[in-house]
Amino acid sequence: MEQYVGFLAAILGTVCWVPQAWKAWATRDTSGLSLPSNLMFLMTVSLWLVYGLMVGDLPLILANVCGVLAVLSIVSAKLKFG
Repeated sequence: MEQYVGFLAAILGTVCWVPQAWKAWATRDTSGLSLPSNLMFLMTVSLWLVYGLMVGDLPLILANVCGVLAVLSIVSAKLKFG
């Protein structure tokens, strides 16, 4: 049961960043995005990924791999488009 809750949290936590990344790249408008905030969140999900790998928690690993990729996409768009 715990893993189902973990996977649901992983899906929801990852999916919520996809629209922001999509909009940033589609419109090339990142003026409303805070680079420091997104860098801090990128560090957060990266550390959660490391922790998930250390404890061998699959939902935590999958969620944070996807989270890192989504937020990295947002940070990349912010750096590219200003």
